[in-house]
Amino acid sequence: MFVAAASVLGTAFGVALILSCLLHELGHFLAHRMLGHSATRFRLAPILTREPSSDTPLTTEGQAFFVALMGPGLCLAPVAFAMTTSFALADIAPVTADYLVIFAVTCGAFNFVNLLPFFPLDGGRCARIAANNFWPALAPAMTVFMAAAFASASIRLGSVSLMVMAGIGAHSLLRRSEDQLVPMGGDRALVGLTAYSFTLAAHFTAGWTLYDAYY
Repeated sequence: MFVAAASVLGTAFGVALILSCLLHELGHFLAHRMLGHSATRFRLAPILTREPSSDTPLTTEGQAFFVALMGPGLCLAPVAFAMTTSFALADIAPVTADYLVIFAVTCGAFNFVNLLPFFPLDGGRCARIAANNFWPALAPAMTVFMAAAFASASIRLGSVSLMVMAGIGAHSLLRRSEDQLVPMGGDRALVGLTAYSFTLAAHFTAGWTLYDAYY
C-alpha cells in the first residue's frame, strides 16, 4: 500500500495512507472492545483474510452498524485536528502544516471511499443494514446507481481508479446478505443513517483536494 501510494502521490501520501489505515482499523478494534469482546484482533488489511475480527459474533444489526461505522468515525477527530492545526502553523511552521494537510486530505479521501455503499466496504454494510429497516430493495438499487455513475465518470475522465470502484460496486451485487441479525428498528436505523451521512460528508469535504486533483 505504501509503495503504491508513494509511487503515484509521493512518500508523504504513502505514510499518510498507512496512518489512515491504522486509525481506521483501530476504530473497528475499539468498537468490538466497547461491545465487550475480549478476543479481538487488530488487522491492517482485513479484506485479505476470512478470519473474523472478533471471536464473539455480532448478534444485532445495531452492533454490526456500530462496528462498521466506528472505523471511519474514529478518524474524524484526527482529520479535524490536523486540518485546523495546519492553519495555525501555516506561517510559523509551513513544512509541518503541509504534512498535516496531506494527512487530513489522505485520511478523508480514504475513509470516504470506504463509506461508499459497496461490499466489502464498511459503507456497503451500513447501507444494507439501514435499508433493511426501511426498504430492503434500496441497497442493491443504490449500488447499481453508484456503480453506473462511477463507470460513466471513468469513461468520460479516463480514470482507471473510478473504473475500479465501478467494478467493486458491480461485484458487490453478487455478495449475499449478512447473517441474520436482530433488526435495529426504524428509529435506530434513522439515527444510524444520520451518523453515516454526516461521517460520509465530513470525509468527502476533507478529501476533496485529492479527488479534485486525481479524479
